[in-house]
Amino acid sequence: MKLLRLLGLYFIPVSLSFGHGLMVEPASRNAVCGLNEKPDSATSEACIDAFENDANGGYQFMSVLTHAEGREDATILPENVCGFDSETWNGGATPWDVATDWPTTSATAGELEIVWDIQWGSHFSDTEEFHYWITKDDFVFDSSQPLTWDDFEEEPFCAEYYDDENPTANPNIVADKSAVTFTTTCTLPARNGHHVVYGEWGRNEWTYERFHGCIDLGFGEDNLVPPTAESVEVTLDQDSSAEITLLGTDSDGTITLYSIETEPTQGTLAGSGNTYVYTPQSGFYGIDSFTYSVTDNDNQTSATATVYITINNTGNSAPVADLIYSKSGLTISVDGSGSSDAEGDALSYSWDFGDGSYAIGETSTHTYSTAGSYDVTLTVNDGALSGTEVVSVSVTDTLASSSECEYVVTNSWGTGFTAEVSIINNGSENIDDWEVSWSYSGDTVITNYWNADISGTGPYTASPASWNATIYAGQERTFGIQGSYSGDLEIPALEGDLCP
Repeated sequence: MKLLRLLGLYFIPVSLSFGHGLMVEPASRNAVCGLNEKPDSATSEACIDAFENDANGGYQFMSVLTHAEGREDATILPENVCGFDSETWNGGATPWDVATDWPTTSATAGELEIVWDIQWGSHFSDTEEFHYWITKDDFVFDSSQPLTWDDFEEEPFCAEYYDDENPTANPNIVADKSAVTFTTTCTLPARNGHHVVYGEWGRNEWTYERFHGCIDLGFGEDNLVPPTAESVEVTLDQDSSAEITLLGTDSDGTITLYSIETEPTQGTLAGSGNTYVYTPQSGFYGIDSFTYSVTDNDNQTSATATVYITINNTGNSAPVADLIYSKSGLTISVDGSGSSDAEGDALSYSWDFGDGSYAIGETSTHTYSTAGSYDVTLTVNDGALSGTEVVSVSVTDTLASSSECEYVVTNSWGTGFTAEVSIINNGSENIDDWEVSWSYSGDTVITNYWNADISGTGPYTASPASWNATIYAGQERTFGIQGSYSGDLEIPALEGDLCP
């Protein structure tokens, strides 16, 4: 099944001309997801959920505004709390009104400083007031439900007023014009668990422009602060090793565990704790990386951090093997023509099909005697050094008759597009492995992908990531791609055993 669904244009804004500010300490939702974590690089579950249906909106994090006098004077409250039916969203929901498991900042009752960063429009002269409301004492946070005004106290727990002609008159408001911030000091009521503060920064009658946002706070057991894993940069020479020290900090405890999340692709790691030795593949130079996380004594785990590794070229480099394949039943066709050598040396090719069978040459075909999963290895040699790629391939003696594949364009803009490819299991038994291939007749090029491993260029071949090889009966697996094109946007035919 091949479908085309153009769900809308996807524009990444180059400049923002009408945003002004947001709460950054404690971090509001639009600071957590928007200022700190951008839509095109979101990794936390909350930000992924927030930007799922409005990635462009995530770049307007400082533009959650209205031209009104806010909640205190509103006779009819808007539907959406955190965005206050912002004009930037034409009265609709912002990404920060999305129901998800928003992260909290630890809090205790008493004095609380709230900092507004207004660097995108430093309006000190017409600033008039700051108001804050908190959820009711019996509020229970539900990550599946959006906030409503019934969740909040009717009266603000903090209302402070400012006059730029006498900026120090109210000691609870500090205007730092060099840092382009306002700091308001309030008395935070006692609460327990996950609660939310809704805040407003209001300007005077010159514009009545007002900015809105929500801060998620954790009281009591929710007061635990996850640790932080820090990114590391390492440089070493070709055919050498480097000791790497992983870095973690915890503001309310100690680090008890360092965990490697993803391994390097061009080398190996050996070690334990926070110390590892990285050794690149023989002859390799260029860029490599791996990720890790840290866990503290409260069993709180950090977001992942990346170790960036640069290997300098000091001589002959090993060739890079590039294995692509297609299959039909028990027969597999392999192609190593995409392999390369930095020095341009002629390459020899050898194949190990994982069942005791071998071949030489740039391309080859092999038929297995029984269905199963096999590790196919391509080794290329430039006369001095070798490069290897291993791909796990599953073959079956019968083609699937109860599956289908679809290619769906989800966004397009200018010369770019995103699409999703789905493999659907309509049968009553699980599919334990999958693979799908496609080719473009024009100059369409894939520049990014997720939820799959993609190799080759003509055709492109997608296989499972480490976690999604099984397609359960009645379910489907979907992966995404991003690319560029010219002329008409093409919908290619999908090929493979599961794509009748």
